[in-house]
Amino acid sequence: MESRTISVLGLRTRVLVERAEAAADPIVLIHGVGGWAENFRAVMAPLAATGRSVFAIDLPGFGETERPGRVRYFGPEDAFYPRFVLAAMDALGVPRAHIVGNSMGGAIAYMVAVTAPERTGALVLVAAGGLGTEVALFLRVAALPGFGLLALLPRSAESSRRVLRTRFYDPARITPELYEEVVRYGDRSFPEFVRAMHQALSPRGVRRGVRAAWVGRAARYAGPVLVVWGREDRVLPLSDAAGLGAIFPRGQLSVIERCGHMPMAECPEAFLDAVVPFLERAERAAAA
Repeated sequence: MESRTISVLGLRTRVLVERAEAAADPIVLIHGVGGWAENFRAVMAPLAATGRSVFAIDLPGFGETERPGRVRYFGPEDAFYPRFVLAAMDALGVPRAHIVGNSMGGAIAYMVAVTAPERTGALVLVAAGGLGTEVALFLRVAALPGFGLLALLPRSAESSRRVLRTRFYDPARITPELYEEVVRYGDRSFPEFVRAMHQALSPRGVRRGVRAAWVGRAARYAGPVLVVWGREDRVLPLSDAAGLGAIFPRGQLSVIERCGHMPMAECPEAFLDAVVPFLERAERAAAA
C-alpha cells in the first residue's frame, strides 16, 4: 500500500493507493467523521486483487490532510465535500470510479453520485449517514451550541480508544494498528469532527432541511446502489437503512451479523463477500 500526498482544492491531502493493472473502474474509499484512510486497510489489498485500483482518501481535517477554512461541508448548494472528492479524483487521474463511503463518508459518497453521476460507476453506502435521521447521542451532543470550545481542550489517549470501541460490536477485533492510529489522529481531528457534526446534525438528529435537499436529488443518479450495515451498529442504527427504499427503490441491502459501525474493519470478509459480487454485477450490466 502506497501513501501519496497530493494537492486538492489547495489542501495538502493524503491518499492511500493499492494499484491494479486491469482496466476496470477504480474504487474510491471515503472514511467517516473522525476516521482516517486506514479504516479501509483490511479490504484495500483484497479489492485491488480483483483488478481494480483502490484509493482511500483522508478527508480535510482528518488523518494527515490539511484542515479547510470556513466551508459549507454539506451545502446543500456548492457543498464542499463532493467538490473535494471530485477534485481529488481529478488530481489522481480518475475520471470515473466506484464510490464507497462509511458513515459520514457514505453521505459524502451519495452527494458525489448525485452531483456527478457520470463519474460514478456504482455506489456502496456502508452504514451511511443521512439514509435516516437517527444518530447516536454522543454525535448529537457534538452539535450543541458552544461544544466547539470543548473541542479545543486536550483529550486523553484512552478517550480516543473508547470512542473507537463504540464503533465495533466486538472490540477484540480492533487491531493494534487501529488503536495506535486513533491516538495519533483522534485528538487533533476532534475540532474538525465537531465542525462537521455541527453542520450535519441538530440535537435531535440529522438536520432535516439538509437531508431533504439531498434526498430530493436522488433521481440524478440511476446507477446501482448497495447498502451494507452491521446489525449491531451502535452509532447509526440499522433501522436507518429503511430509508433506502424511498431514496433508491432498486437499491440492495446487505446486513452483516455480529458487526458494528465499521464492517470493512471489523468484518472484512463479510464486507468483501457483499461488495465484490455487487461490483462485478454492476460492471457486467454497464457493459451489456
